Amino acid sequence: ALSAQCPMPNAPCPMPNAQSLVSDIVESRIIQRWESQDEPLHLRTIRDRILNNDAIAASLLGIYQQIISGKEVLADESKINIDLLLSGLVINETGKLKVKNLIYQRIFNLEWVATKIDNLRPYYQKLNAWIASQQQDKSQLLTGITLQQAIAWSENKQLSDIDYHFITASQELATQEITRDLNAEKVEKEKAKFALQAANEASRILASARKYAKRNALDIRLAKPWLIGITLGVTCAIALVRFTGLMQPMEWSIFDRFMQNRPSPGIDSRVVIITIDEPDLQEIGQYPIPDKVLAEALKKLKSYNPRNIGLDLYRDLPVKPGSDELIQVFKTTPNLIGIEKVVGNQVASPQVLAELEQVGIADQVLDGDGKVRRALLSVGSAKTKIRYNLSLRLALNYLKQEGITPKPRSQNSYHIQLGKTVLIPFQSNDGAYVRADAGGYQILLNYHGTIENFEHFSITDLLNDRVPPEKIQNRIVLIGSIAESVNDLFQTPYSISLFKHPKQMAGVTIIANVLSRILSAAIEGKPLLRVWSEPIEWLWILLWSGIGAVLSWRFKSMSIMIGTIILAAIGLAIVTYLAFNIGWWIPVIPPIFGLVIAAIILPFFTSRQIEKIQLRQIVELLVTAAKEQPAVGQIAIEYLKQGESKENQALIEKMISQIYLNR
Repeated sequence: ALSAQCPMPNAPCPMPNAQSLVSDIVESRIIQRWESQDEPLHLRTIRDRILNNDAIAASLLGIYQQIISGKEVLADESKINIDLLLSGLVINETGKLKVKNLIYQRIFNLEWVATKIDNLRPYYQKLNAWIASQQQDKSQLLTGITLQQAIAWSENKQLSDIDYHFITASQELATQEITRDLNAEKVEKEKAKFALQAANEASRILASARKYAKRNALDIRLAKPWLIGITLGVTCAIALVRFTGLMQPMEWSIFDRFMQNRPSPGIDSRVVIITIDEPDLQEIGQYPIPDKVLAEALKKLKSYNPRNIGLDLYRDLPVKPGSDELIQVFKTTPNLIGIEKVVGNQVASPQVLAELEQVGIADQVLDGDGKVRRALLSVGSAKTKIRYNLSLRLALNYLKQEGITPKPRSQNSYHIQLGKTVLIPFQSNDGAYVRADAGGYQILLNYHGTIENFEHFSITDLLNDRVPPEKIQNRIVLIGSIAESVNDLFQTPYSISLFKHPKQMAGVTIIANVLSRILSAAIEGKPLLRVWSEPIEWLWILLWSGIGAVLSWRFKSMSIMIGTIILAAIGLAIVTYLAFNIGWWIPVIPPIFGLVIAAIILPFFTSRQIEKIQLRQIVELLVTAAKEQPAVGQIAIEYLKQGESKENQALIEKMISQIYLNR
């Protein structure tokens, strides 16, 4: 390759200097434009190891700057020295850090280090602006935390003279500002010392005036018309909110709690439930249960001489085998009542029972929260056929044998006299309800209890002769499913409990509850649920709003007032609970709101009026003090203004003007 450079092939050609040739090659192939020629990666890797970590880059460059400048740097075990060694740029040579080779020293020279350090300066923008102003613009000097950061950053670095000059000038400016602040603080302390005595006296006078006005305020009471106005206002506001239906869920919740926590009524032995549960379905092996199995169960029941049988099972279609046998049982059992569904998605009754007019409806009325709190006793009108609820049909049949028949209380009246009770149809705004659907003839359902409050046996027990005949004889027997898989389950007031798992109630149990309550009301006079008329309910709410206003007016102590309000609310809850137990559903939530809101609002209005009276008394006392000690009095007035709102500040000025005019 070297000989090819000689112009004369046969002539002797001088050999170039080897060292010079190597230097040229290193210069052109490695050092010049090294970043673009660094393939495979080597020098750029070293560069990145030095610069990539912003947290230590400045320190690495500072140590390397000392090494390349010829200063002795010992190879100790510090983290920064280890990181520098790991970069590959330096080596440990007899306990001192040296640049690894001349190529590294040429590429990563002092100029390269200075450029990189400049890029890392945390204050480079302010430094450049300061230099551009010919070092005159003091606003560009560092202060506070930025100065401390710059000083900490400059340690162990060889910086330029301009860097040190910039940092020193910043330190001198900071010292001057501290001195100036100390002098200003000294002057302020002197002023405060002179004003302290006057301020203390003004504070004493103001505190004394406030104490005097506050003591006098204890005897100030609003006129009684305020009590009446606040009571009426609170009642009207609650009436409006209640009319929107916002209180309905809370009142339903109280209804449910009262229903759950009533004393146990015991077991109503007049009603017996034959249940179909999951174990029964597994043993029978089919659902709907075959007509043959149902016919056999009905025959068993007939042999025990029940007074009535209610079949709470839809049988609009035959379920073979045994359909003919079941039809024959239907025809020969005059005290059997089947069911149909007439509201919404209709389900027909067995045809033979429909022809014999032995059918009752099994529709349930659901409230907005999905719970059953009302019973639909009948649907229809004078122009259409009236269909009676299964419970009502069974009850009327039972009561007829007791010599009790329904009679209207008066002509064109929907109030029905039934033995010792009166059936009163539900209205759309009864109790807690707001614009509820009152279609058909509904009543509020005063539950007797859960299935545990009725005699109940499984259909398997009946088929296997495990039901005592005396438990059936002369009783009303209901047959229905309680299995979860059948899904004839409903939410009721008993569904939610604080300590038990929520449980739905089977439709047959709800029918038993309606039936039991009608019988108890007609025969024994036990109450169905009744409600007050709306005017009486508003008077009830007005009463408790008035109690809240009076208690708040009577007791000035906040703790005493809160205690009495709590006791009053407890008393209200007890009264309404006891009333519920005897069949009256009285509002609880609206009067409690009236009690509490009136008790809160009255102090709000009275405190504003009393505040104005107190403020007037304080101002009069301060004006009097200002005549004797003008400076102290004016300071006290200014203190008073500072502690008041802008509205009260204007009022104070007005009061001062009036006082001076009157004098």
